[in-house]
Amino acid sequence: MQQATVGAFVASGRTSEVFAYGIDSVVKVPRPGVPAEWSEQEARFTDAVRSRGVPAAQVRDIVDVGGRPSIVFERLDGVSMWQRMLDNPSDAPALARELAAIHLDIFRAGPPVGVPDLVHRMSSKVDIVAQLSEDERSEAIGMIRGLPRGASLLHGDLHPGNVLMTSQGPVVIDWFDSAIGHPVADIVRSSLLMRANGRGVALPHMPGATAAALAPMLGHYLDGFRGPLVHEAERLSRWEATVAVSRMAEHAQADDTDLEALWRSRAEPSASSSLTNALALSMSDAAS
Repeated sequence: MQQATVGAFVASGRTSEVFAYGIDSVVKVPRPGVPAEWSEQEARFTDAVRSRGVPAAQVRDIVDVGGRPSIVFERLDGVSMWQRMLDNPSDAPALARELAAIHLDIFRAGPPVGVPDLVHRMSSKVDIVAQLSEDERSEAIGMIRGLPRGASLLHGDLHPGNVLMTSQGPVVIDWFDSAIGHPVADIVRSSLLMRANGRGVALPHMPGATAAALAPMLGHYLDGFRGPLVHEAERLSRWEATVAVSRMAEHAQADDTDLEALWRSRAEPSASSSLTNALALSMSDAAS
């Protein structure tokens, strides 16, 4: 593997940092402690989704940066959809609807070869959630296996921060969590990523987010999936509980209280689920 020297700092995420690389590329460098195989997996998944015509950054190489395998991507112009929302709050409703349309296009792309199965991926995550007892982990895995399966391409981490608004159109980045499964699982996952946590704890993937901004944005996003969500209405509590508990394994946020609460409410009627309430709010806003 080629030894590489990085250029100027470009961006930072939970598991990696991005630096300029050469004239027209960037290199995504994993943080210390991130498993070495993750870069190769993300590169492979990104190539796979591009093969289905999904707008994703071109993978150019995997290089060694400080002893860590790192992915070289084409450098894209533009800013994230989230930055656009922060810069122009009046555009947020239209951008949230555009995010839903992008997500729908991903579902319609078809399953690429080499992208893992969602049920296996979620079950593997649940199996290491320390906050659950062994019985609860078994219950959660059973719930995951009992929910409807699907054969759609799922991003696994879609939110406005993972869409770059380039001169050539929106490009979706960060495909490490992609999978093949049921679209509702991915819609629920995105809805969790775009919710205020209620305790003033910052969202690391959407810096600067406030509850006042997130609630209407989520409503406009969910409005694009009213049909699928209504179809799964009786199972929404189970979808939320299983997606929430699998996210707990990622240690992606400082406080998992809301995710734990969704798991604890798994036996409650789906009519009282937080997603059902958010969908009802979006309907109310649309009617007003």
